[in-house]
Amino acid sequence: MDSRNDFILNAFKDLKSRMSEHFPFDQTPLNEEEADLIEKMNQLFQDIENQAADYSFDAQEILSRFIRCYANLVPLVRRELLWFIGGECLHFLGDEELSFYQELEDRLYQLDNQGINVDLNEQIKSLRQELDTNNSNTTH
Repeated sequence: MDSRNDFILNAFKDLKSRMSEHFPFDQTPLNEEEADLIEKMNQLFQDIENQAADYSFDAQEILSRFIRCYANLVPLVRRELLWFIGGECLHFLGDEELSFYQELEDRLYQLDNQGINVDLNEQIKSLRQELDTNNSNTTH
């Protein structure tokens, strides 16, 4: 599995784990709506692990549904996940975030062309630090 798919899978698994700590996902048994969403997430995990070509459409549907139905839990979603899934999920990102992730994509493209394997978490962290440093230098 490539680093992007691995990142997406881990971000979704983290989201599912964190969801289970919050209402209504902490209830036993789950209501039908929540049980269906969890079932779809579990299927998505399998699709990502099997590198199904069209998993991103299901991922978009799951994230969009989660955001629409559980707005109070949206902070549990890693913003990068919205970018990497793309499609209608991009509508949930602000202009500043879109610029950041586009810059990240440019960096990833350059590194890929150089044949350098990257850790997406490290690249995200590094770019954030660079931008924070640049922003603090321009405000002083």
